[in-house]
Amino acid sequence: MFKGVAKEAWSNDLLPQSAYLKISSLKSLKFERLPKGRSLDLEEGRRLLESCFNGTTKGFRDRAIFAVMMGCGLRRAEVVSLKLANWNCIDRSFSFIGKGNKERRVYLPKNLDKYIDEWLIKRGLGAGTFFPPICQGKNTDKLKLDMELTSTSIYRLLMNQADFADLGKIRPHDLRRTFATRMLEAGSDLFILQKAMGHSSVATTARYDYRNEQSRRKVCKELTF
Repeated sequence: MFKGVAKEAWSNDLLPQSAYLKISSLKSLKFERLPKGRSLDLEEGRRLLESCFNGTTKGFRDRAIFAVMMGCGLRRAEVVSLKLANWNCIDRSFSFIGKGNKERRVYLPKNLDKYIDEWLIKRGLGAGTFFPPICQGKNTDKLKLDMELTSTSIYRLLMNQADFADLGKIRPHDLRRTFATRMLEAGSDLFILQKAMGHSSVATTARYDYRNEQSRRKVCKELTF
């Protein structure tokens, strides 16, 4: 910003060229900060999904929501806007318009297939929202296929399940970070991951890499003194 002010002053003959050249040659200070949020390890991810299972329609739905967020890296707003028409049961993928009006396709990992299949058995194959709100009645649950959950409701669902699964502090975007870390652990390069996450810049994608942080935490916890 300081260089921009100096350039504007020089352009308006308010700053000598020699002074402007000295200012423009200054190198910016670079800082490094700890990454925000966290990535769930395999055990934490398993506990989150298992904590949803209570035999209710809501339990099947919530488990499928978290499976898609962890397994496909979707944002909250992308999850709640999914429609049944976005689901391709042949190649087990979702195609949709995400943030920035970008269209992309994401593929569901095989070990998460059952959670979507179980949810669709409960939901049915009627057109409408893939993860609709549920009106819980005394004897039956009514799915509001013409309505969408809110991003805030996803936040609340995760907070409740995180407490139940004893996961500590966790936020919806941590499930997206978990997806990125798993992809990189599986050998994906950043450019493939960039497309999967719908990022415009690979530099943004690189900030989702939590492999070194997880490895360091594991080693430090196993140290003996």
